[in-house]
Amino acid sequence: MSLLNNPDGFVHGPISPGAGASAGGGGATQFVMQAALIPNKSKFEYQGARKLATIVEKTFDSGLADENFLYFHGVTDGDFDAIERELRRVQLRTAVRLTFENTLNAAILRISSGPEHGRIGMSLYLEILVKISSIPGHSFQSVEGFGATLLQDPGVRSKQGDRGFGPATRVGRNAWPSVMIQVGYSAGEEFFHLDAAWWLINSADRIRCVILVCVAKDPLALGIECWSLVESGSPESGHNPRRAPTCVQKITIDTEGNLESTMGSTELRIPYDAIFDEVQENPPDIVFSFDDLKEFTLRRFRMIQP
Repeated sequence: MSLLNNPDGFVHGPISPGAGASAGGGGATQFVMQAALIPNKSKFEYQGARKLATIVEKTFDSGLADENFLYFHGVTDGDFDAIERELRRVQLRTAVRLTFENTLNAAILRISSGPEHGRIGMSLYLEILVKISSIPGHSFQSVEGFGATLLQDPGVRSKQGDRGFGPATRVGRNAWPSVMIQVGYSAGEEFFHLDAAWWLINSADRIRCVILVCVAKDPLALGIECWSLVESGSPESGHNPRRAPTCVQKITIDTEGNLESTMGSTELRIPYDAIFDEVQENPPDIVFSFDDLKEFTLRRFRMIQP
């Protein structure tokens, strides 16, 4: 691993994503693929939480992009509390989401500088809550929100999402959501898709649906994707069925309210059994019609336009 000293005193890339471990195996695959998308100039050797926060602050203040990704080697989620304190000190805690891969002694930070990150995720979550509360026998208390909780595979890896939620029957400090909402920008779409795969593969079936909301800036548009684990292959074909992270719904809406779907459906459907753990006969899904999606998107555009 070759390291260069920056004029600003920080040690940075090139740093191999697999330094110190066998990269690419098992649940580390998505992390390694994301690390490969980050340019060497944005890869650093971890030298403490305060220096990390300084790098984050400089990146945020540069204003070069709505979303930036940083890679740090020599860090695990055991450093999370110290990092969180320092990010709060520089008033950037809510702008950063962290992913730790302890098997590689590394972390990836996603830094979002625009208002879309917080506003859109919360708004969609509240809309889903309204839909859930309209189901007979359910209310707003039927689900619990997770916010940006650091969700852990203890000692192995951990990750923060934007807005998770799950059934209120899941209790305890180690509970995971069943649905994860991630908000990002079209420039980071490949990174975004790897996020969806990470949640589905590393949650041990606890997360069953990932909703990606992707903001395009020029021209302004909002893309919504739903990802889940889908079986591929079959005994008849001579292959054992395996489940792979798959985009099952994809919808794009522009500022005129025009909706485009590459998968044929003009509605967003979240399966009931993706949210709730108990088995019900013919349970109702959460459905956003074309009109629902158009109204939601146009209201969001009014909130985020300059």
